[in-house]
Amino acid sequence: MADIARLAGVSTSTVSRALAGAPRIPEETRQRIARAAQDAGYAPNRHARSLRLKRSRVMLVLIPDLANPNFPDLLMHIDRAAYDCGYDIMIAHTGVDLHRSDRYVDELLAGGIDGVLLTADHCPPKLAERIASGVHLPIVRTLSPTPPGTGIAGVEIDERRAAYDLVAHLAGVGCRRIVHAGGPPAEPVAIARRKGWEAALADRGLCADGLYVQSGFRMEDGAAAAHHVLAMNLRPDGVFCTNDESAYGLVTTLKASGLRVPEDIAVAGFDDLGFSAVFDPPLTTVRLPRREMAVAAVARLKRLIEGDGEASIKILPHELVLRRSSQCT
Repeated sequence: MADIARLAGVSTSTVSRALAGAPRIPEETRQRIARAAQDAGYAPNRHARSLRLKRSRVMLVLIPDLANPNFPDLLMHIDRAAYDCGYDIMIAHTGVDLHRSDRYVDELLAGGIDGVLLTADHCPPKLAERIASGVHLPIVRTLSPTPPGTGIAGVEIDERRAAYDLVAHLAGVGCRRIVHAGGPPAEPVAIARRKGWEAALADRGLCADGLYVQSGFRMEDGAAAAHHVLAMNLRPDGVFCTNDESAYGLVTTLKASGLRVPEDIAVAGFDDLGFSAVFDPPLTTVRLPRREMAVAAVARLKRLIEGDGEASIKILPHELVLRRSSQCT
């Protein structure tokens, strides 16, 4: 830093503050120091800085299912956002063993990890116990709803409203018997989407009785739901699937039985996975703002780590993507 100070014509304390990103450094001075640092071949030692700040600069990201296309896409954006703000990420795949994440929580409690980013309803038991005992820990959840007052911050969409809007669209194109192929009954996203379906039908005087089909998030779950639909005495004219992946299985099975989508039955999903735009027919769905969720979740976790945030819930806007599967071109 003495070399940089000499090259830039400033004091070593000014160099130290400028390289640390301190405010109230004139921009011209900051740029002159940056050029001098480059000329001197200076690169900050992140490990030394972490020791000084007593932080690891590592965020733990818990992923429940890497086979689900939602998560690799989200993870890519999380990694980019974390890198941009000076953090690395550690990934724990909880789909293998829900208790596996407790080993990583030990790292958090010992200072080896600065904060945790949850991407599903599951919260490691050790974290849940600490939160319940009143300990404030830097934790943010995204993709899955987080009730207020849990001690966990959230970045999410209004799942119930998004499902409501999607079912309202199906009703708007003439559907009167709209099945909901719902997700796992204990999953908060599945609960919220079912409530949105029920509310949209009720507000339009449409009946929900006998039109809920227990399904899941996988293609095979959608295929099984299609068989339930085909077995109904009075065939529905619309189906709202709990997500896009299950909608793929449902549509494929309906078409194999001889039904046309959307001419005989309209179908909509939820998530807007990359394949949905080129599926046959292209799938009407709700677009999850995955990049925006990742950026906002990382930024919120960074603030919590650095003591400048609170465990509040941030709601991001959703978007309906209307395609051929619901009679739209």
